Amino acid sequence: MEDVDTNIDLASAIALWGVLASALVAFAVAKVAWGLRGHQRLARERGLPLLGKLPMEAVYAVIFPIGRALGRVGVSANAVSVASLAIAAGAGALFGMGHFGAGAAVAAVATLADALDGIVARETRTATRFGQVLDTTIDRYVDALLLGGVALFVREDAWLLVLTVAALVGSFMVSYASSVLRELGAEDSAAPMRRAHRVAYLICAAALVPFTELALTGATLPLRILPMVGALAAIALVGNVSAVARLLRAARESARDARPIEQDSAPSSGPAPESGALGHARARMDSVVTRERHP
Repeated sequence: MEDVDTNIDLASAIALWGVLASALVAFAVAKVAWGLRGHQRLARERGLPLLGKLPMEAVYAVIFPIGRALGRVGVSANAVSVASLAIAAGAGALFGMGHFGAGAAVAAVATLADALDGIVARETRTATRFGQVLDTTIDRYVDALLLGGVALFVREDAWLLVLTVAALVGSFMVSYASSVLRELGAEDSAAPMRRAHRVAYLICAAALVPFTELALTGATLPLRILPMVGALAAIALVGNVSAVARLLRAARESARDARPIEQDSAPSSGPAPESGALGHARARMDSVVTRERHP
């Protein structure tokens, strides 16, 4: 049974790499021959180290017609979002059982479904606030399911478990920092370790694990899943450093727009308010000054 499981993981990893290579070659040929350009949706994304945006552009070029087709047959964007969550749960379960090759293939499908919901919403002009909230919420659950599955598998190795938890924290904090900067209206397009990068690292690492397990049979767990260890370390280190740096930037942005605390929210231990005509005059003067400072 173990041999069958290993073969399934190897076959899944080989199939996944084959599909990715085919998409890359097809997109590169189209880019050179017909000047095909990457979708504008990816303009704000930073490219992957060494590879740039080519893999992301190739995958998006493949799934864009699928998203259009789904919209034409009446599939809603919210249904696609929920489907991506269910598929990610399956990928997390496979990771938890140590089937990284099969888990990588299923996680890739979940990630594509997660990208498809946005395409369907834009193409059918059915984007809503609720859909945006649903999509963002499901993104967080997908991150937790994938990394939670890895944590379940390495639970008996203390430092690997700590590394996985650190990657999970970094993943969530990067998303939180992005939300804070968006609220402040600050530019955040060049931030490292965005969600597309984290998912790419996890899936590629998981798809490499069956090969290291085959080559290092009998080795310790960290060595057998070495690509996954590298991906977790990158997400944990870069993610947390990036999140802290961006939150400090958000704090500086907030300080520039600092406003005085309203009197109603001031501590009750301060001096008692003035009463009578003098108090009313002071209140009117404070109101005028506030309007001049903050029109």
